[in-house]
Amino acid sequence: MKAQPARDTRAQSTKDATEFSFSSGAKYAVKEDYLAKHVIFAITAIEYQEDAGFDGAPRWAVTVTPDDGETAEIITLQANDKRDSEMRTAADHIAKNGPIRNVRLVKHGKAYYFETVAETKAP
Repeated sequence: MKAQPARDTRAQSTKDATEFSFSSGAKYAVKEDYLAKHVIFAITAIEYQEDAGFDGAPRWAVTVTPDDGETAEIITLQANDKRDSEMRTAADHIAKNGPIRNVRLVKHGKAYYFETVAETKAP
């Protein structure tokens, strides 16, 4: 049996690396940073995820785009009856009217919430 010459795979590896990136998807927001920096953002998408939360519990994945020009990130919130109703209404609003703007993340106790921020007017 004749030995096959070794193939140079460097060119192929480089080509494969440029066609795929692990960082191409939306990243998860660090909630404490959003709170500390008082980040104002637009909610562009809301998705209910049945088994994706802590210990397989349902959660909401909310895609936000900060007003400061940062890229879109995902904020996750636990599902509960009151939040479920509000999130479904917000998702319907986005489907009909587009993103919900002037929103910020707030925290009461251990729970995170969204709050609409009044637009500031120029003097």
